[in-house]
Amino acid sequence: MVTKKEIAEHLGISRTAVSLVLNNTPSSTISGETRNKILQAAKELGYRDVETSPKLCFVLYDRDADDPRYISDLQVIERAASRYGYGLIFMNVTKAPDSMSRLRKALESKEIDGCIVSGDVDGHLIQILREYDTPYVLYGFPLYDDLEDLNYVMFDDKKLAYDATRYLMSLGHERIALFTGSLDYKIHQLSLEGFLEAHEAAGISLDRSLIQISNDENGYELCKRAEMLKLEYSAAFCANTIIQFGVLQRLQSTGVSVPNDISLVGSGFTELVRVSVPQLTTYYVHESEKATTVTLLVDIINSRGSGKRTCSIKEFVRFEGGTASVRKS
Repeated sequence: MVTKKEIAEHLGISRTAVSLVLNNTPSSTISGETRNKILQAAKELGYRDVETSPKLCFVLYDRDADDPRYISDLQVIERAASRYGYGLIFMNVTKAPDSMSRLRKALESKEIDGCIVSGDVDGHLIQILREYDTPYVLYGFPLYDDLEDLNYVMFDDKKLAYDATRYLMSLGHERIALFTGSLDYKIHQLSLEGFLEAHEAAGISLDRSLIQISNDENGYELCKRAEMLKLEYSAAFCANTIIQFGVLQRLQSTGVSVPNDISLVGSGFTELVRVSVPQLTTYYVHESEKATTVTLLVDIINSRGSGKRTCSIKEFVRFEGGTASVRKS
C-alpha cells in the first residue's frame, strides 16, 4: 500500500504538505494547484490509508483553522497516531448549529474511534462527546483547578511564562515587557500570573505599563503601541510565537536590533520559529510529551469505562534561536 512519504517522493514535495492535504487540514500555505496534484497522485497510486485504517479525529473547536500553532500540533499527533495504526482526520468545529450538526453526524457514523479536542472547548462540546460515548482527550489546555472527570493533557502555561521570564532575568534583563492576548482566555491569564510571579521571586519591581494586551494577538501592533507610549524595555516575553513574530517584524522595521537592543522569548514551537531571521527563542512542550495525548486516547479506546486518563506537563524545552542575549550595559 502506498504511503504519504511515497506520494511526497513521487511529486517531489514535502511529506508535511501531503499529510495536511490528505488529512483535510486547512492550510493557507498550500496552493489549490498543489492540493489537486496531491489528491490526484493519491488516487492514481492507490492511497487508501485514511479510508481503511481505524480513525482518530482532531477536533479544533471555535478557533481559526489556519492558526500555525494547531497545524504544528496536527503533524505531531498524526505521527503518533500512525505508530498505533490509526489514520487521522481533521474537523474544524464552531458553535454554529450547522457546524455542531456536522460533528454529531460524524460521531453518529461510528467511523471515528476517538477524538483529540483542542481550541476553546466548553461544556456544550464535552456534553456532545459524552452523549455519543466517544472516547476523547482534551489537548493542550492550561491547568485548571477543577477538571471533574475529564480526560486531558494539560500544559502548565503559568510555569512556562515563569521559566521564560526568569531566563531573561538570568541574562541581566530587568525591564521586561509582556506581550499577550485577551485575558478572557485562561491561557493568557496564566501567562500573566507566571510573569508576575517571576518578578516577585526575583525581587524585581515591575512597571505594569510594560504589560500590553491585544485581543487579536497582534504582536506588530502591541510593539508599535509600546513604542508610541515611549515604554523602555530591554526584553519581552511573548505569550505565543505569532505575537513574538509580529513584535520582531515591528522592531526590525524601525531599525531596532534583535537581540542586541531588545531580546525576545516566546511560547510554543511553530513554523514561525525557524523561518524567522533570526530564529525565535522560545519555550515549548517537546514532541514526545505531546505524543502522550495519542497514547492516552488509545488506552481509553482499549479499556472503556475504567476511569479518567490525565497528564499534566510542567517541564519545557528551550529552543535557543537567536532572539535572546545578555543585556548590554
